[in-house]
Amino acid sequence: MSKILEFLEKEANYFALIFCLIFLLATFFSVQGNFWEGLKFSGFALTSDEVSHIPAGYYYLKTQKYFINAEHPPLIKDIAAIPLLFLNLNLPQIPEELRYENIQWDFGSNFLFGVGNNPDLITFFSRTIIILFNGLLLFLVYYFLKKIFGALPSLISLFLLVFSPNLIAHGSLVVFDVPLALLCLLSILAFSLFLRDLTENRKFWQNFIFALLFTGLTLLTKFQAIFLPPSLFFGGLIYILFVKKEFWKKYLLLFIFFSVLILIFIGLIHGFQTINMTVKGLQHQISYSYPLEWPSLGRNFLHRLSSLNIFVLNGLIEYLVGLMMMISRAAGAWQSTYFMGNVYGSEGASFTYFPVLFFTKETLGFLFLLFLTILSSIRNFLKNNQFKQKVTELLKNPFNATCLVFFLIYALFSLTLKLNIGIRHIFPITFLLYVLVAKKISSWLPLKISILKKEVKISFLLLPFFIIIITAWILTWPYFLSYYNILAGGTSEGYKIATNSNYDWGGQDVKKLGKWVEENKIERIYTHIFSNVPLNYYLGQAYKPFNIRTDPIPPKDSLIAVSTFELQNVNYDKELPESKKYFQFEDNLIQRVGTTIFIFQVK
Repeated sequence: MSKILEFLEKEANYFALIFCLIFLLATFFSVQGNFWEGLKFSGFALTSDEVSHIPAGYYYLKTQKYFINAEHPPLIKDIAAIPLLFLNLNLPQIPEELRYENIQWDFGSNFLFGVGNNPDLITFFSRTIIILFNGLLLFLVYYFLKKIFGALPSLISLFLLVFSPNLIAHGSLVVFDVPLALLCLLSILAFSLFLRDLTENRKFWQNFIFALLFTGLTLLTKFQAIFLPPSLFFGGLIYILFVKKEFWKKYLLLFIFFSVLILIFIGLIHGFQTINMTVKGLQHQISYSYPLEWPSLGRNFLHRLSSLNIFVLNGLIEYLVGLMMMISRAAGAWQSTYFMGNVYGSEGASFTYFPVLFFTKETLGFLFLLFLTILSSIRNFLKNNQFKQKVTELLKNPFNATCLVFFLIYALFSLTLKLNIGIRHIFPITFLLYVLVAKKISSWLPLKISILKKEVKISFLLLPFFIIIITAWILTWPYFLSYYNILAGGTSEGYKIATNSNYDWGGQDVKKLGKWVEENKIERIYTHIFSNVPLNYYLGQAYKPFNIRTDPIPPKDSLIAVSTFELQNVNYDKELPESKKYFQFEDNLIQRVGTTIFIFQVK
């Protein structure tokens, strides 16, 4: 085994490339399916959020306006739209009275399905370029991890990332959570290298620029990244105070410079999206998004600032508009959330939501490795009554200090968030855990322990956990989005824990339903599926909209297709009588399409 470990370390770069290639192939073929047979019924349909994200990106690049989907920064949407610029697509006309409004859902649906564009071709190219971008980020994570920890911990980190069903699921879609988490990780790594160079009197500008770039890109990916800069600052300050107190003034000045450059970077990138918005349009957005409970003084100040019509300032104001929209949405939490037999509204699903999802949507192999890492770390801290000394040693590492602060801030935000719509919101934490676990177990691999008076290499004992991870990954194919481990009953039963983007993200199996309807020559199917895709595009004339809450039960022998999202929201709605729930059809299930659509026959 020692020779294998030596070989892995020696050829680490090649293995890293292989892991990244596995990621690219897995994400591409799991989401695109047998695309060579025809795009319409291959792979997975657009998730609900992609119906807004993809058209919004194309709209930004073509119009330099940012009225559509302004509650998210532009980076991923812009990248997804780049290949679309070569397809000669049609943009929907926006009525004059709606030119300043965020009509993202109508605009997105119209762009994809209503003005003569090919939605499947658009989806194919947009998802493909995002997969390539995420693959690049993965390799960069390996590269910077290797700079800090060496080859083996970096390779194990990359393994845990690539063989995470959650990363494969979300890394193949035009959504923000995987790039956010990877860029957060890259920012922390680059900033840690900058801190190390600063305190060791090395040339630090290269890593300073890398940290600046990754932090700026993170902030342009999703607004949850606002927790990153304060984490970097306080983590770095703690490290400086433990290592070289006399550097604190220099560090403070450098971080102020760092922050100013990030603001300029954001203003420039976001400013490009606002060139044609006009002062009136920007001020309309400010008035619309400014929280009512905030003092009007702030709104008036932003109005005056926008009237200056300065390119970089407009970009920063637009960024702030999106941030205010995100804050209002998080506070309101208007989505209904099914979780563990209950349906929640604006009150949220309680602080147990993310912990339960973490322990049911991570592979058992990783959970075992995490458990061993935690036990070993606790034992190490309590050993020989040297707790204070161990804490000091921990915080004298720039990565540990920054990582700890980020983890605490982001976890506190996540656990108190009422907008409970998916484990994806804690990817920045879970991806960090992959790295910390990899760092710990890599130090064990060369060691031996005595079992029944025989010395056994720890690497042999850990091997089954890696096999469990790979096995779960293979058995889940291609339904990574719906993955749950056996603690939750496995992927087929996971919808009983939580739906939404954890399982059924707005009808990703609609293409498969359309194919089933066509192959079985179904003339009519009553359909209760939450999706932002017009279902008649895939179901044709067989499509019959249905909602058991308000509609009478269809005639005998009729078919009803229900998505797990609607199934659980209806069945566990305490306001509905039993006659308006799908429990009555439990024995009438005739087909399950993909993981998320149940087809019942009325008896």
